[in-house]
Amino acid sequence: MDALSEPRERSDQIGRESVEAHLSEIANVGALTHGWIIKGGEGVGKATLAYRLARGLLDPNARLGKDSFNVDPDEKVFRLIAGEAHPDLFVLQRPWDEKNSRYKSEIPVDSVRDLISFLNRTPALGRMRVAIIDTADHLNRNGANALLKALEEPPKNTALFLLSTQPGRLPATVRSRCKVIELRPLAGQLVVDLLEREGLASESNAKTIAAHAGGRPGFALRLAAEDGAAAITLCDKFLSRIVAGNEPDDIIASLAPKSADNAWAIFRATMLQSLMDSARAAASQRSRSGPLKDASAQNLLRAWETASTLLSRGEALNVDRGQILAALNFDMAPLLRSRV
Repeated sequence: MDALSEPRERSDQIGRESVEAHLSEIANVGALTHGWIIKGGEGVGKATLAYRLARGLLDPNARLGKDSFNVDPDEKVFRLIAGEAHPDLFVLQRPWDEKNSRYKSEIPVDSVRDLISFLNRTPALGRMRVAIIDTADHLNRNGANALLKALEEPPKNTALFLLSTQPGRLPATVRSRCKVIELRPLAGQLVVDLLEREGLASESNAKTIAAHAGGRPGFALRLAAEDGAAAITLCDKFLSRIVAGNEPDDIIASLAPKSADNAWAIFRATMLQSLMDSARAAASQRSRSGPLKDASAQNLLRAWETASTLLSRGEALNVDRGQILAALNFDMAPLLRSRV
């Protein structure tokens, strides 16, 4: 299967027409605020929107209409941004740790200073400079404080987009100097249609993935590309076996090998999300279905805490996945089978 397009490479975005129409109206009269927080859940489309806004702001003449930020992929601004080569766009992310082959946990203050220096330069190709912080949740305290200066005294003709899943954790001084764009989850059918149109899933698998993705199209695309439907089904079977008192040996055998790394990542995320979603539904007395429908909110929350601890400790200690799953089965069984 072909690799998924990165947000900077995507020419379209579903379900955000009203958001873009509103922002286009502001941009068309030259009243776009300097600082913006684009907030929403993981995979809801924050980065895709930010890159669309960046293209339209860096070359307004390339926009295909005045009520959106659509830009033809053949346009120079599109090609430069997709190739990470536009001189007037700065994307701030966590640095790559070569020694440990992973991204560092924070965006350091030195990276923020580089961003501020960029914003103060003269634009190379047009009249604006744009910066995207993906995500602002990763800024450390010193980095956030350094960013505040650029928000308090913004250079002319600049726009700064802070992507965030938890903007409440950003300093109040940063939040107060930005306007907020909230991206809410989309209707499930929109996500199903997207998966089918992209050729990533059959109708039945698309519905399974969309239901788990919770209206987040980017998350759904990743699940589909990584055979998420199969992993989600394994999770449902695993929880059903626990509730019924049946041993999940075949599921353990499917997830234990190294070749199942992708499926394991989706499985563990799905299980934790399923436990938490069901706990919230039980607490608010909403109707539920599936293997967890009869468990109490208190027991579901305890099961979530148990699973979170076992998974994090097991992986930190490099415990065999089969042993982790066996421990999950043993420890969660009394909680998920109880009706109290």
